[in-house]
Amino acid sequence: MNPNNFIERDVKLSACVNMYIDESRQTSKEFRRLWTLAFRGLTDIGLDVSWAPKTTLINVNPNLTATIPADFLDWVRVGVFNSFGEIATLRVNEELTTYKDNNPNRLSDIQSEIGQDANYLQYPYWWGGWDDNGYEHYFGAGSSLIQAGECKFDRANNIIVLDPYFAYSQIVLQYVSMPMMDDDYTIDFKCQEALIAWLRWKDVQSLPSSRMVNISEKQMRQREYYAQKKLARKRVKPFRLQVSEQYSREAQRLAVKG
Repeated sequence: MNPNNFIERDVKLSACVNMYIDESRQTSKEFRRLWTLAFRGLTDIGLDVSWAPKTTLINVNPNLTATIPADFLDWVRVGVFNSFGEIATLRVNEELTTYKDNNPNRLSDIQSEIGQDANYLQYPYWWGGWDDNGYEHYFGAGSSLIQAGECKFDRANNIIVLDPYFAYSQIVLQYVSMPMMDDDYTIDFKCQEALIAWLRWKDVQSLPSSRMVNISEKQMRQREYYAQKKLARKRVKPFRLQVSEQYSREAQRLAVKG
């Protein structure tokens, strides 16, 4: 029993393996082989269904780049914190150059090619104006999404390149991390049956038909896995009417009607 009286919402990967060993009437000698298969299933289900992104704060280097974490797999959002504790996203600009982005003198190497007319980029407020009551958007121009700068991912060098006028010392990165195989992982309880269905399929996928597992049996187990995975996705990310209504309200914009 959890000492804090909280229900455990995750299941250990090893527990799912043992469930399948009991179900398939195998012995503990198969544990390591099946655990390796389960780890692959964890990755497959995690990428499509259950993994929550990690959030980290990264210092900006003097040459206006940011180093990507070692366990980085793919990015979800990148930005800076605003005064409401939200992430004000950066615009991903694929036209930003990665020329010498590992070089401490990157900025001076590209600065000579930047015209003076680009200085407006240092101001993050493009649509609206300031008065005694604060910032206000113009009708019919822009939106409530104020982006605090621009960036580009250089995956080859594990670096985020920022625009030459970026004004912040840190950025916030939400990303999907790469799991390490020797850790004792858990999976969302809602995905337990999908992982066991994965083990049923992969346990026999490479066996020859002479081992009493024919092609139709393998195909049936494959279909069962994808059905369980689809069900797990609905359980992990259910449709909620309240959230749908919120999106609808936030999508409405005031504008001058012609």
